[in-house]
Amino acid sequence: MDQRNDRPLAQAVQEFEVSLVDMDPFFIHYTAYTIWMDRGFLHLLKTLGHPLHTLFAEGYGFPVVHCQLDFWEPAALDERVRLTTALVRLGRTSLTVRYDFARMEADGSLTPLARGESVHVYTQRATRQAHELPAWLRALAEGKSRAPTALPHEQHHQ
Repeated sequence: MDQRNDRPLAQAVQEFEVSLVDMDPFFIHYTAYTIWMDRGFLHLLKTLGHPLHTLFAEGYGFPVVHCQLDFWEPAALDERVRLTTALVRLGRTSLTVRYDFARMEADGSLTPLARGESVHVYTQRATRQAHELPAWLRALAEGKSRAPTALPHEQHHQ
């Protein structure tokens, strides 16, 4: 079932403003992107109809086992960022998610800021053992299910 292609199996889009908590004395702090990636992953699961709190209640989770980021342009305070989170690969027990960050310019264009990727393993929480991906995810890879694509969703920083 290992699948990887250029077309995502599912994706979700969010828009938000860079806040002071995301900054260092100069620009965006690189750790803000990992927090945004986490929020993107949670939003994607919710879009797929399986929010993480439901998976936790069922005894499962998706810990990150690999994460990478490439940066092209800095983000600045009060700029609007669009995050597109895409499910790009399913393995037997893991999935790969891509995160594209872009600045929303005044003219409506998007300037790429960064791209990240994370690998999550579907894990039984009590035993911490990897478990085969659930049927609802396997159905995406097999083309038996068409995942919704979420429209931009406002997300506020606290």
